[in-house]
Amino acid sequence: MRFVTAFLLLLTSTLCLAQSPVDRLTAPIESSLTVPLKGNLHGGARPEFDQGRVDGSMQMHALSLVFKPSPAQQRDLDQLLAQQQDRMSPNYHKWLTPAQFGDRFGMSKSDIGKVISWLQSQGFTVTRVANSRNEVFFSGTAAQVESAFHTELHHYLVNGEMHFANATEPLVPAALSGVALAIRNLHNFEPKPRAHLRKVPASDVSPHFTSSISGNHFLAPDDFATIYDVQGLYGAGTDGTGQKIAVIGQSAINLADVRNFRSAAVLPAKDPTLLLVPSSGNSTTCPGDEGESDLDVEWSGGVAKNASIILVYEGVPSGQTCSNRTNGAFDALDYAVNAVPQIATIISISYGLCENTNSAVGITQAQALSLRTLAQQANTQGQTITSASGDNGAADCEAPQTSSAVQGLAVDIPAAIPEVTGVGGTRFNEGSNSSLYWNALNNPNNGSAVSYIPEMAWNDTLDATDNPQGFLSASGGGASIYFAKPTWQTGTGVPNDAKRDVPDIAVNASPFHDAYLFCSEDGQNGTKVSTCISGTFRDSHQNLAVVGGTSAGAPTVAAILALVDQSLIASGFKSAPGLGNVNPTLYQLAGSDPTSFNDVTSGNNIVPCAKATPNCPSSGQFGFSTGTGYDQVTGLGSVNANILAAAWAGTPNFTLQPNAAIFSVVAGNSIQVTVTVHPLNGFNSALTFTCSDPASESTCVSPSGATTQSSVTFNITTTAPTARLGSPFSRRGSVFYALLVPGLLGILITAGQRKPTARSMRLLVLIMVLGFSTLWLAACGGSSSSTKNPGTTKGTYTVKLSASSGGTNPISNSTQVTLIVQ
Repeated sequence: MRFVTAFLLLLTSTLCLAQSPVDRLTAPIESSLTVPLKGNLHGGARPEFDQGRVDGSMQMHALSLVFKPSPAQQRDLDQLLAQQQDRMSPNYHKWLTPAQFGDRFGMSKSDIGKVISWLQSQGFTVTRVANSRNEVFFSGTAAQVESAFHTELHHYLVNGEMHFANATEPLVPAALSGVALAIRNLHNFEPKPRAHLRKVPASDVSPHFTSSISGNHFLAPDDFATIYDVQGLYGAGTDGTGQKIAVIGQSAINLADVRNFRSAAVLPAKDPTLLLVPSSGNSTTCPGDEGESDLDVEWSGGVAKNASIILVYEGVPSGQTCSNRTNGAFDALDYAVNAVPQIATIISISYGLCENTNSAVGITQAQALSLRTLAQQANTQGQTITSASGDNGAADCEAPQTSSAVQGLAVDIPAAIPEVTGVGGTRFNEGSNSSLYWNALNNPNNGSAVSYIPEMAWNDTLDATDNPQGFLSASGGGASIYFAKPTWQTGTGVPNDAKRDVPDIAVNASPFHDAYLFCSEDGQNGTKVSTCISGTFRDSHQNLAVVGGTSAGAPTVAAILALVDQSLIASGFKSAPGLGNVNPTLYQLAGSDPTSFNDVTSGNNIVPCAKATPNCPSSGQFGFSTGTGYDQVTGLGSVNANILAAAWAGTPNFTLQPNAAIFSVVAGNSIQVTVTVHPLNGFNSALTFTCSDPASESTCVSPSGATTQSSVTFNITTTAPTARLGSPFSRRGSVFYALLVPGLLGILITAGQRKPTARSMRLLVLIMVLGFSTLWLAACGGSSSSTKNPGTTKGTYTVKLSASSGGTNPISNSTQVTLIVQ
């Protein structure tokens, strides 16, 4: 026993030593010997924008010194991330806490102490150390920053906005060389909200949210659920209960907006939690940012309707404003990852900057790499991050309201980070068949979508009707210049470019066709506007507020993933929330269970570019087109949430696919609908089929009995209009014969009279009676004396085709087809 005890103690101590970071700062931190910290000079800090040096007394908030893992730590981290997504690994879904991450992949406590001492020696106030032990936060004045990091801070006027930034690369003590990665918030070029907000005047809208001018529709949460197969999850009781979604923002919101939205969408009353990042400043509603937060909070909760939504947002430091603040959405993201206890397992962020160190709206390489370290930490903790891929097509670095790209091809950060799921944009493509996919009236949940609607890539750039100014307006996508292609990004259509490609998936994004309904007091140009009236999406002037952009994709996909996670727990696949990096699974399922996605093969994100500018060819436009499988516009395509959840779990299941979506038939004829059964995950049970046909005088006959056939046929029979003679014993028929029989007898009796004159008169009268009775019967032939069957009424109907496996735990699924009776 003593031997066993000693062995266990030795093993335990060995494991502890293996997970404890070694000291990496082997030399004293001396300010006299410095090296450049490359990748920390912002693209907006150009001489042509320079407005002079800042005042040395300017307060610098939310500064942080970020450290990178050692090469050995990075190898260990990469291995752990792969194991956490490998179902055969004992580390599968074994998540860490921030403290555990720090003990394994952070700086040693001794090294952190040395860094704190050096910062304090430079006059800074150290505010906190991240739980991951790879970041130390501090504050001070501009003069202290310039002295400690041997640079100057200048004001820069860029795109009409005043910013500040370091004019040269900062220098750090040589002891930190190879350890330090970035100094965050040396500048205030913060990410901007991307939501495309607009008001739809009441005069342009009919009572059912269908434009009387363009015929466009608008999405309510019930529509989204129908189109992307979320309704199937709802039917199984999967509604987000027990799930937490963190929405990243940099503005407070008015809870009345969220309450009005949920009331209009007929969602259960459930307020989000508003979590102001501690010590970040004053809670403030910021123009533009407030509307972004409204969109993200409302629609994440609109899809995962019983999930807990937490808005994690930065305040505005004292003495600063929304437009010149020194902190923003990336700081809120940092807090959501490092907070203890954990805030949420799903994180949605609709803010970003482009990959271009020379761009005024870009991100420095060091900042991008530090965000990747943060995303990797989130993944080890079971957290999934979804991010908008950008709204400028293949030219992510262009300023808002630009009509021609001048800065070249670019993708967006954080979406381009391999440990983040980038969400692109699609546009519904009904063609001239809008009535086939939208009901004329809303259902009780204010939805009117009938089924999945075909999609194309979102690109409104050259749409002269909706976007007459020609502003860049398309799904962001392309290849990263900072990150190599991850091993899991493979499959049909994935470019062989050795680069991380963006996006991963996509959902509807057009602000015009068809925009998302939402409620917000945030108006254009910083004005407050009338929000929705409780119970309706309209404001007091009967206008609608609608929104689009890939900003809508990040929260809705986050909600779908929360539902998938809940479904996995309910099925017994796992016991606790958390998916980590979902990208490896998404690409795997695209190959093994392709019906989990709607492959988008039409459209592009090509935008105009100015000749003689970076990447611009002689054609004057650049970008990418959709194709079979993956593409750099819509990724793997949009999702079928219910199928995705079943395929993810590997639970035996099946889907039904009709041989066509639309069938036309002339009343009186029959059609056959062949439905193919696609088994998932080894499903092999016999199925019993049923159908629901709402058309009058029409019948749908299902295959009889249970069957294991791979395809079955439904027969739909309609009825032609017919006329039937009334029964001689019907009410009016009886009157007819009551008149006819005496009349005939009268003729016979009259014929026997001796006096021809009297006989003739009586005969004439009787003939008249007979004639009038016949005419009366004919005139009433459309009623019960001679009924007419109208047959199947002309119109458009939705026929539901269902199948169930039976047994103690039946699995049921359905599909639907559109029946047009002519």
